[in-house]
Amino acid sequence: MSKQPNKPKGILKNKGNPPPTSTEQPTPDPREVAIKHARIIHSRREIEDQISDSLIELSRFPSTRDSPYNASNPAPADAESFKNLIRLYQPGDYDDLIEERNSNGLCGYTLCPNPRSRIAGGGTFKLVNFGRKDFNIVPTRELEKWCSQKCAKRAMYVKVQLNETAAWERAGIASIQIDLLEEGTDTATTAADAAKKLEKQAENLKIEALEKTAQNARDLALERGDSTENGKTSKRSIKLTIREKSVKIAPEAPSLDIDSQAHLVTEGYKSTFDPNSETVSQENKNTDKKETISDQ
Repeated sequence: MSKQPNKPKGILKNKGNPPPTSTEQPTPDPREVAIKHARIIHSRREIEDQISDSLIELSRFPSTRDSPYNASNPAPADAESFKNLIRLYQPGDYDDLIEERNSNGLCGYTLCPNPRSRIAGGGTFKLVNFGRKDFNIVPTRELEKWCSQKCAKRAMYVKVQLNETAAWERAGIASIQIDLLEEGTDTATTAADAAKKLEKQAENLKIEALEKTAQNARDLALERGDSTENGKTSKRSIKLTIREKSVKIAPEAPSLDIDSQAHLVTEGYKSTFDPNSETVSQENKNTDKKETISDQ
């Protein structure tokens, strides 16, 4: 018998799964992932509960109501507690605090011990500073939130420092601090700092508006198909050729309609009606029959 040749070996690599390398990460345990997310949710709930508890506590502030302390010169302990508790507030939480204090009959500014004002005469709106340059028409409800306009300015100065970002995202940032309008001994310097802070915030808002406008312009250019190179937008050029349409039919003078049925013609098509159609009413069919009989 002749010897059979050896079976040729394939030159392709093994099609099976390659052995795991050291760079591959192991699949996370679903239980560990669930526990991690549960802890994150639990920590967020704790922060929200702290804000709710502090809202109830601040609605009864200040704890020291004896002279010489007042809204412009609060007790140091009350001022420090107020700044620490309100540090993680959002503007909406601060509005809830003002409403809660008004429900207790107190001025909306947390460090003010005075009751809120009550405007006699009723009415939904009130005239403020009548006959002056800063004349304005203000809702009565807004005026009754405070004991005076000074407390309204103090409260709004605190509100503009609050952030819309979620509280749990700012909890670990120690640099977030709240300043009071009249904090310190030099009132003039504090007012100047407050004006600078408000001016800086207005400038930041203006910059954000300009950036948003530029982004909208870029999105619009992308939608039109314009190309962007080195930060500059170049409009797409399209070559157009305008030619006069050649007329092969000789022009004809307009003529009168002989059969006076031009109103039935729409874009060159004359509409017709089938007397046997279901859309034609029975009354019109009877009328057509009578006219046919009379003609005969």
